[in-house]
Amino acid sequence: MKKDLLLLMLCILPSFALLLQRGYFPMHDDLQVMRQLQMDKCFRDRQLPCRWSADLGYGFGYPLFNFYPPLPYYLGQLFRYMGLAYIDVVKAMGVVGFIITAFSMYFLGREFWGRRGGLLSSLFYTYAPYHAVDYYVRGAVNEFWAMGFYPAIFYTSYKLIRDSSQKKYIVFLSLSFAGLLLSHNPMLMIFAPFLVLWCVYWMVKMKIYLPAGRALFISGLWSLGLAAFFTLPVLFEKKYAHVETLVIGYFNYLAHFLDLKQIFWRVNWGYGESVYGPADTMSFFLGYLHWIIPLIVLIYFFSKKLSGFKSSILLLTSFILVSLFMSHFKATPLWMKFKPLEFLQFPWRFLTLAVFFTSFLSGAIALVLNKRLYSVLIVILILINANFFRPRAWFPDTTDADKFTGKSWQLLVTASIFDYLPVWAPLPPPDPAGSDINILEGKAEVTRLEKRSHRQRYAVSVASQAAVIELQTFYFPGWRIWVDGKEMTIDPTRDKFLGRMRVDLPAGGHDVLARFTDTPVRLVGNLVSLASWIGLALYIIIPFRRLLIDSG
Repeated sequence: MKKDLLLLMLCILPSFALLLQRGYFPMHDDLQVMRQLQMDKCFRDRQLPCRWSADLGYGFGYPLFNFYPPLPYYLGQLFRYMGLAYIDVVKAMGVVGFIITAFSMYFLGREFWGRRGGLLSSLFYTYAPYHAVDYYVRGAVNEFWAMGFYPAIFYTSYKLIRDSSQKKYIVFLSLSFAGLLLSHNPMLMIFAPFLVLWCVYWMVKMKIYLPAGRALFISGLWSLGLAAFFTLPVLFEKKYAHVETLVIGYFNYLAHFLDLKQIFWRVNWGYGESVYGPADTMSFFLGYLHWIIPLIVLIYFFSKKLSGFKSSILLLTSFILVSLFMSHFKATPLWMKFKPLEFLQFPWRFLTLAVFFTSFLSGAIALVLNKRLYSVLIVILILINANFFRPRAWFPDTTDADKFTGKSWQLLVTASIFDYLPVWAPLPPPDPAGSDINILEGKAEVTRLEKRSHRQRYAVSVASQAAVIELQTFYFPGWRIWVDGKEMTIDPTRDKFLGRMRVDLPAGGHDVLARFTDTPVRLVGNLVSLASWIGLALYIIIPFRRLLIDSG
């Protein structure tokens, strides 16, 4: 297996080779460095889990990671501790994402089609054109990472059903499923039905019900616990943010369906945008080999070499057809009936599933090809598709300082400014926050004592009979203010324009402390996740310790 993995690494190297050089590149979602900066500040300020991003919203802050899946940025923080610049962290997340995706698909494909089939499935998945679109064009790091967990979940759930006594697969499935939850929760919504059918299919085929069902239930529950710190606030606190902006205007799904030519024939490679109709200036091409090879597999359907895989091939074929149909404009009535789908925003996101299933199925061709044709197929696959895995442009002299100064900084703190904006701010701010505190009434002097991502402290000297001060921070549940040790009531409706926090102060000197704290929902989520992660650690450590004692 070591030789297989080494060969796989060599084969996927062209997919991320350009990321190993100095500099940076443009992408649609060019907020990755800013998100990593905010995560880094959370770690430095000991705001864990990271929720409030003070620099965003034009400096008024908003709860980005209370709603935006944080896993890639938590892992990105490991690279920050290794001394990498922010732009290099984003590239490192791309490299790791490509490797995770390739390896997880290899293990899944090998389980069904053997070593050669596993390598082929992995390369088809890695070199799918849409995989390149996700990272190099759109910069959709979270969706890109979610693709890496699809095969891991299918593989571990299959192994768990086949042998539920292998407790290690409970851990692996829990981690894989939690990884998807924490990478891109809308993708889970469309992946879950296929996963359920996958599990039911194997339980029925193997006639293993109660043990498998119990093990799957434990894994599912455990994964929910591992991700509870994030998923509970998403479920119960989205009413406090302008999430409606995620589904209107450009993000309305009705403008982003595909037609058959876009999927099967028209490459139309570009770095533009998705528009209504077939005139998109970016590609949603499935890949010639990604539909030709599955068709050839179906042609060999009655071959003796595939005789033991007929039902599996039919299942994967049905998955391919359903996922492609859901990206096509003919599926509009289904989208209109199932309202939560609107938060997926782009029907072409179903291509992540179509690519997964076609790549998985393509590995079956290794069972009927001789070694020479097998090798030729790999070479053709890489030659045809490797050219997609490059950015539109490359700027070798770009540094963190370039991204975090001047107009670039202004774009970073204002881009997507309406996403997760607290509901008490009807509209985004037209100007930056400026000073820490505004004096609205009376006379006062303010001295900053401390300002971190989730904590602010000021010495305020009121020279008039009374004063009204306004913190230049959006209110969101969890923000609390104390004046001279006494907690004050916050009414964000006092600022009808931006929902900032105002405090009345009498004459004299005062100590004003503002802290972003956990609400009951967040606290429950944190505790559930903490217990789940501790349980996971003990589940791994205790048997290992027993093994060491027995061997000693």
